[in-house]
Amino acid sequence: MCPEQLCASSPARQRGSALMVAVFVLLLGGLLLAALAKLGVFSSTALIYEVQGQRSYWLARSQLELGFAQLFPLKTNAASSGVASCVAVNQTLQNWNDAGWPGCSSQLSCEEKNVDGKAWFLLRSTGQCGEGTLTTSRVLVAEVSQ
Repeated sequence: MCPEQLCASSPARQRGSALMVAVFVLLLGGLLLAALAKLGVFSSTALIYEVQGQRSYWLARSQLELGFAQLFPLKTNAASSGVASCVAVNQTLQNWNDAGWPGCSSQLSCEEKNVDGKAWFLLRSTGQCGEGTLTTSRVLVAEVSQ
């Protein structure tokens, strides 16, 4: 038999081991909770980007379709020659705050080119939604001829 102060299984040598296990478990649990909280924040940010991205896309698409309608109207009066021109396209910045889309805007641009005597139009539509660092933007481009 060994003296009580030197034996590994003696109660005096085992004091405090339960405290060390408890501290380790609490520390591990705290780190796990912190990781899960950070994952939740990343998930909600990704969802915000997804929603804002879809809003930006649909604003850009609707502006592009509006540009087609302005460039090639279905009904033309007898006084007009029926020739398409970028002058007919509204190229001002549209702010959609009043229409229920807070923080959203869209803009349409039109470039006219003449290739081999044929008029070509490059329509570029930009939709942007969000504020601050959570801003998304989508750009759609279409090239059409008469």
